[in-house]
Amino acid sequence: MPEKCSDDEFVDAWKRLGSISLVAHELGLSIRRANERRRVIENRHGILLDAFNDRRGFKILHPENKVRSIANITGCVIVFSDAHFMPNETSVAFNALLKVIKKIKPVMVVANGDILDGATISKYGPEGWQTKPTLKQELESVQHHMDAIVKACKGLNVILHRTIGNHDIRFEKRLAGLVPEYKDVQGTRLSDHLPEWSVSWSVLVNDNTMIKHRLQHSGIHSGYNNVLKSGISTVSGHTHLLEVKGWGDYTGRRWGISTGMLANPKSQAFDYIEDNPVPWSQGFAILSYDNTGRLLPPELAEVIDGVAYFRGSSI
Repeated sequence: MPEKCSDDEFVDAWKRLGSISLVAHELGLSIRRANERRRVIENRHGILLDAFNDRRGFKILHPENKVRSIANITGCVIVFSDAHFMPNETSVAFNALLKVIKKIKPVMVVANGDILDGATISKYGPEGWQTKPTLKQELESVQHHMDAIVKACKGLNVILHRTIGNHDIRFEKRLAGLVPEYKDVQGTRLSDHLPEWSVSWSVLVNDNTMIKHRLQHSGIHSGYNNVLKSGISTVSGHTHLLEVKGWGDYTGRRWGISTGMLANPKSQAFDYIEDNPVPWSQGFAILSYDNTGRLLPPELAEVIDGVAYFRGSSI
């Protein structure tokens, strides 16, 4: 099939727009085809075409260093974390997520870290003689589930973004430590396998909400400590806790939101807990912003006894 534009035309459009959706629209390509073309050009010319802007109907800016994205939006944002997608495992919370996306039609979906488990590239060994899924099997599961979210969002003009979790970073960290010569080769970054999702360490929404996988505090009181000391509302994963901690002072009302885990706590990824009781909760968070960009009281979707509930009803 002949190309619709030259490499130079594609690079020029990228430098001006910095967004796969905007470049695809200007050049008359599908987003998937534009991403394929982007990777071909990167490999052919030895350059990187990193995203720095995304305006799928709303505004989110991505810095070149991938540290903090800035979003200015109104409407609903769904945030899930700690999916730890594993082969042949699909959680109740994941299926609920797809249904809630279609129900509330969010303006943004944030995968807030640890979509990958990376058991075989961990610094920790297996529990006894247990066989862990291969990295290839895990990656295929990540792609399968993340693509299902993309399909659920089709036609909704949704911003798809993910933050980097401590498990996700294993993908690049292992390669960087053992074969640094492979830096920037196609396929050596987790983001290479998820072209529809922009990525950064954190997302600041409307200057009043920080979304990040791990904030400065962890543990059972992480939500409270993070909102108390950050000065704005915080949304974090990592702890597998699902809760909203309200706080108020002279600056106003804000919340510390812990986004639970999209994975089933009984997944093979968590055999290391040795059958101990844990306060983990399967679910995700829903944030709503009014026309001024103010965060309204956050909501949770939670799985209880194998059934997902949202706004007082089973999903």
